[in-house]
Amino acid sequence: MPTESTFLFAGLLFLAAALGYVFARYGDFEEDDAELRESARANFVKGFRHLLNEEPDAAVEVFTRGGELNEEGLETQIAVGGLFRRRGEIERAIRMHQNLLDRPGISRHQREKARFALAEDFFSAGLFDRAEDLYLQLREAGEYRIAALRRLLRICEVTAEWDRAIDLCGELLRIGGDTVPPAQLAHYYCELAEEARKQSDRDEAGRLLEQAEAIDPGKVRCALLRGDLAADQGQAAVAASAYAEIARVAPAMLGDVLPRLLRTVPASGLGALLGEITRTPEGLRGIALAVIRDLRISEPAAIECLGRFIEQQPILRDLAGAEFPAPAATDLRRQAIERVRKALHQLARAGTNYQCADCGYYSSALQWQCPGCRAWDTVGAADRLLFKGSPV
Repeated sequence: MPTESTFLFAGLLFLAAALGYVFARYGDFEEDDAELRESARANFVKGFRHLLNEEPDAAVEVFTRGGELNEEGLETQIAVGGLFRRRGEIERAIRMHQNLLDRPGISRHQREKARFALAEDFFSAGLFDRAEDLYLQLREAGEYRIAALRRLLRICEVTAEWDRAIDLCGELLRIGGDTVPPAQLAHYYCELAEEARKQSDRDEAGRLLEQAEAIDPGKVRCALLRGDLAADQGQAAVAASAYAEIARVAPAMLGDVLPRLLRTVPASGLGALLGEITRTPEGLRGIALAVIRDLRISEPAAIECLGRFIEQQPILRDLAGAEFPAPAATDLRRQAIERVRKALHQLARAGTNYQCADCGYYSSALQWQCPGCRAWDTVGAADRLLFKGSPV
């Protein structure tokens, strides 16, 4: 297993190779420039040796030493500071990049590069107010404008400043049409709609949902929120229709949708609806998973869906009993289903109901934005944890 030192060494080798190319490529200079370059090369070699000897503070001292700074020296400090940041040594990274920013006489381009590197240090450390100040200085124009706006957008997500996030999206979209995915912007409106719903401002929530749906038509989150708003107002039929549509098009959402369906769909129509949903393997799996995870679900039609799922799984059928009772044997079948249900419920690890498809982050509740990698719409039901080894 590679160690942290291994990763640092690999990074340093890459840095040495890159700067060696720069020194060789631009080696023909006037005498004064040649002296400056020779001094920069000597400092680089000395600092590099300190890093290899695991003397980071001494390396920082060499790299930040006063004197004239050429382009390669600046690139060296930024690269080494970036290595410190990736290792979690934020204080050293900040020291190196702050030293660059404080140097008199560097060009505007160099200053922007140092400012962005320092902002990234503060951002990585969670010092969002200090990072924000630097990103705001970079947002007006220049090479780092889009990157700075994206970082400001991420800060708004962390601090739940959704109105401001929408304004930043507008600024990014004016720069380039593909700078913000429509689904991401629609989520910001949904977040505001959720806040309005919590404050019982249903008209405002509805208006915000309309904006979200106009940006990203057919969004599952919008349908779920519309169903919740209708349920809040006692409009059970409208809510049930919204939930049923989600169950049809996004069976992976059944863990959250099924309890809502059971509260809003009349008992007379529940069996037919569940039968429609379970015509697909994904629908049957989704209902089975919901029944296993939520022991409060007691509707016979929903529990029978779990029974049908058990019949299709040799491992689960063996767990229920060598001869899994047929539907006609109601009591015996119900007892066998409950035996499997309780066993799988206990096997399901707490906090692992959902998993991000991008980074693997687990959570106990549905998250529209992954708390780990901050990606949108990547968290889904972690059903493989329960049915590992199953052919389905």
